[in-house]
Amino acid sequence: MTRETRLRNLILDRYPSLRQFALAAGIPPSTLLTLLSRGIGGASFDVVMRICQRLGIDPKILNEEEEVVAAWQPGSPI
Repeated sequence: MTRETRLRNLILDRYPSLRQFALAAGIPPSTLLTLLSRGIGGASFDVVMRICQRLGIDPKILNEEEEVVAAWQPGSPI
């Protein structure tokens, strides 16, 4: 699973749509969709930080192995 897919899943576990999440995070929905389709690596630091802050996750979790992300549950500490 790619980190973009993991991020998409984290967002959709907490929000009904990617658009609603983007608006709540203060980023344009088109920016979020581009990031998820073209890759997190091309996104600005500020955008990635807004996403992680809104989700309550450490940005490092996006680079960790799938097992770490899969083990994380909403409401659990990071």
